[in-house]
Amino acid sequence: MQLTVFFHAPSEVAVPVHYGALLQGLIYRQMQNPALRRYLHEHGFPLEKRRFKLFTFSRLTGRSARFDRANGSIVFAPPLQLVICSPISFILQELGSGFLRQGQVRLSGARLEVKEMAASSPRVNSSPVRVKMLSPVVMYSTARSENRRSYTYYYSPFEPRFAELIGANLAKKHLLVHGRRAETEGFAIRPAEVKENDFKITRYKDTVVKGWLGEYHLSGDPELLQVALDAGLGAKNSQGYGCCELVT
Repeated sequence: MQLTVFFHAPSEVAVPVHYGALLQGLIYRQMQNPALRRYLHEHGFPLEKRRFKLFTFSRLTGRSARFDRANGSIVFAPPLQLVICSPISFILQELGSGFLRQGQVRLSGARLEVKEMAASSPRVNSSPVRVKMLSPVVMYSTARSENRRSYTYYYSPFEPRFAELIGANLAKKHLLVHGRRAETEGFAIRPAEVKENDFKITRYKDTVVKGWLGEYHLSGDPELLQVALDAGLGAKNSQGYGCCELVT
């Protein structure tokens, strides 16, 4: 399920280059139910040793965007657009109600008016499908170097391990959403149109995160692929990574 929010501003809107945490904070502020907001922010849905928030969101888009090197910001020309996805309907209902009640939001000092919202439920009915990343897909593992220091290794979509880990991650989300294990045999993710400049090095608060935009072919059980649309591909979804849409 998907909620698209359209914002108007009287002039251009400048945000820091690494604005994912600001968008995440804006989303949490729209949750007027304090119990839901606290549960998602502080806990999430536990499974094994992980906790999943089960929502993801896109990068901001505008009529145009330019990089302001002098101020280290991205400047968007309104209107602006934000896509939020979740397989949990009441999360999107709470957000939609919050945006309507607020009427306007503040982002990096700019006041944005909520002009319009659109809810949709794009469905995966067959396999394979082609998706476009609206925010970078991230997959990583933690390893130890020869001196026993731990480090994070981020996978490229051109590495076989990438697809394996993406599939395992989707299976966990599927279990949380549907209460039963998914059919993972035959799952695959392959780059359809991924260029060198689709590799993005971003920062979430104090953490460097590496991910990829571009378009991908997904194949496998349509129910598992549906989870990719609703909950996001890969890791760090609630930090603004892995949001995707069907390419028709």
